[in-house]
Amino acid sequence: MINNNSIKNIMLLVPRMNIGGAESHVAMLAPLLVQKGYNVIVVSGGGKLAQSLSTKGIKQVFLPLRLSTDFAAFCLKFIIKKYHINLIHAHSAAAGISAMKCKIKYYPSLPVVYTAHGIFGNIKEKLLLKCDKIIAVSNFVRQAAIKNGVSSDKITTIYNGIDTKKFISNNNRSTIRNKYAIPQNVFCPIIISRIKNLHNKGHQHLIDIFANYASAKDWHLLIIGTGKGKWQLRWQIFKNGLSNRVHFLGHKPDVENYLSAADAVVLPSYFETFGLVLAEGMAAQLPAIAYDVGGINEIINTNTTGFLVSYGDTASLSRKLNDLSKDKLLREKMGISARNDVKYRFSTEKMLTSIIDIYSSF
Repeated sequence: MINNNSIKNIMLLVPRMNIGGAESHVAMLAPLLVQKGYNVIVVSGGGKLAQSLSTKGIKQVFLPLRLSTDFAAFCLKFIIKKYHINLIHAHSAAAGISAMKCKIKYYPSLPVVYTAHGIFGNIKEKLLLKCDKIIAVSNFVRQAAIKNGVSSDKITTIYNGIDTKKFISNNNRSTIRNKYAIPQNVFCPIIISRIKNLHNKGHQHLIDIFANYASAKDWHLLIIGTGKGKWQLRWQIFKNGLSNRVHFLGHKPDVENYLSAADAVVLPSYFETFGLVLAEGMAAQLPAIAYDVGGINEIINTNTTGFLVSYGDTASLSRKLNDLSKDKLLREKMGISARNDVKYRFSTEKMLTSIIDIYSSF
């Protein structure tokens, strides 16, 4: 049950509930808190993940935070009063700034917890330094926040949790491979991410490898995600003659089924504060390969649960993919280690306990 009987009514505040790391985290956290006896309301600008919360009976209020943080702060005043909110847990800068403006102007004693899913970089974000407690999603984010003025005793690292039961290996491998004409015995990595452009998450690097690397001529690639860059991605796949081997599937809510059809999870991003999809792939017992940027090295134990590669080194990325493609036993060994590591370090239970400890400190 609740660790602190004075903190009962929690507002989870996030700009949108579309597909993304912060949004997925809120979608997971809300029902977990309800199970622990908290009254939870999610305030957001809506989105695809809001529908899943509705099916679970989570209370929601629509509020377009990105239009104006001043307007959002004014609206929050009435939401707080109506639902007798004891604590705001904000996710993203816009949510944190809106919450702090509301706190300063209307509810100075109301605790505000802010989860930093990214890096403090904008002068407007200085207001976030005044949040009562700050949660960093990785040690990389925590250290960057401290360099930007956050007091070290105010910020705590809590890794995003993974529901490992959701990613237990299932029998969809052959079904999905047959659906997309992927031979059962060929090497097929998977990348899951937003597609803002072709370089942000490294899609172009993978296209180049599949188009030019000799050993990759028989490989297949699953791409899950959507975004502004999807048409550019489709064109690159077509232009390079990869339409039969590189499968762009768009948004898929049941990513665990597609992970079961893959042999490795790959994320050659330009920058990542954590890399939740890598941990999800590892939970599905897949080895992980990624560029060593941001907080990625806190997820992958190189040569044990996967491989880390220097950013932009597509030759090394190709070689590591090839190592996995040629050695099924290596894939299986790394996959088992990866799942065990995620179960130990990134469990939802560990995450939830740590977050409740923060709430109970007020």
